[in-house]
Amino acid sequence: MARVFDRVAIDSWLKDEVVQKFPRGGLGDIRLGSPLIVNPGETAVFVRSGEALGTFNPGTHILTTANIPWLTDLIEKGLFGGKNVFTADVYFVKTTDLTLKWGTAQPIIVEHLNRPPGASALVGNGTYVVKVKDPWRFLNAMDAFRESVRVPQLKERLDPMLGVMMQDKLSELAIAKNLGPAQLQSFSKDLNDLLTGMLQAEFDAIGMVLVDFNIQLGLHPKSLEVVTNMGYGTSYVQKQQADAFVEAAKNPAGGSLGEMGIGAMGMAAMQNLQQQQQPQQQTQQTTPQQTTPASSESGSELPAVMTPAQAAAVLQVAEEDVIAAIEAGDLKARKIGRAYRISRENLQAFLSGE
Repeated sequence: MARVFDRVAIDSWLKDEVVQKFPRGGLGDIRLGSPLIVNPGETAVFVRSGEALGTFNPGTHILTTANIPWLTDLIEKGLFGGKNVFTADVYFVKTTDLTLKWGTAQPIIVEHLNRPPGASALVGNGTYVVKVKDPWRFLNAMDAFRESVRVPQLKERLDPMLGVMMQDKLSELAIAKNLGPAQLQSFSKDLNDLLTGMLQAEFDAIGMVLVDFNIQLGLHPKSLEVVTNMGYGTSYVQKQQADAFVEAAKNPAGGSLGEMGIGAMGMAAMQNLQQQQQPQQQTQQTTPQQTTPASSESGSELPAVMTPAQAAAVLQVAEEDVIAAIEAGDLKARKIGRAYRISRENLQAFLSGE
């Protein structure tokens, strides 16, 4: 037999509780004229047969047909459990800020198809702050029609959703702003703020507000392997570049990845050029009649004037890194209209560190 209640309220909450049902343990009849007490930071939602009957904000509300229109509708439909009682479930929902910890269970795959190697695998952790804005939508989206919902249960649903949301939005952001691995791993507060705005529509759909977002991201230590296994095309040169980005990320003494990448690439290209020159020097030592210096012979193989793409092929880096070196003043080039041209001498000087 259902109990009859003369007062509807939640007297105490567990520290991490987000939803409480009244009454606990099954159905209850609520007597007409009973006070409904909704404390600050709460919202009460009356539910019957899966339908929302009404939502109440903080305050004391007397449940009578005079001031609660849907009670009159219940009378007309003959849904009362007795002459002066009605049956309904009441879900109290916390509407205060909830600070939740978050970390990647699986790498986030971010596509940047216009930057090698085409995608990056990111890992990260931090916190995000949410609160319930639309209790009825929240109850439905989070399957929260239970006697009690606590933060760990909420995180079981929110954390995977957040990972998917971030993957989609970060890919959009990377493509729109031409971000590569270096920029993605240097995830800053500005990008956090930007991502907060991009994710808000997703949180609106589940009846929540994303109040704050503070997630630190970095490249997965095997990012190249992860994205290659997922079918993103990777050439040998791109593999070298991605490996260099990862090595740069591990070096706390260096500058940003963007600054270190071209330096690491330049050194790799210099070592490669020296390795190519060693057999030529050995040939000179064993063939006296050959008098042309190896460096000149190697240099003569380079075009007199090169585009950034041609220079990138020599350096074994991405074209964007060559342009970044030009704009930083490390590699001398001449700008003609909107295009750069690099002389053979300037490229050799760059490799020599002059």
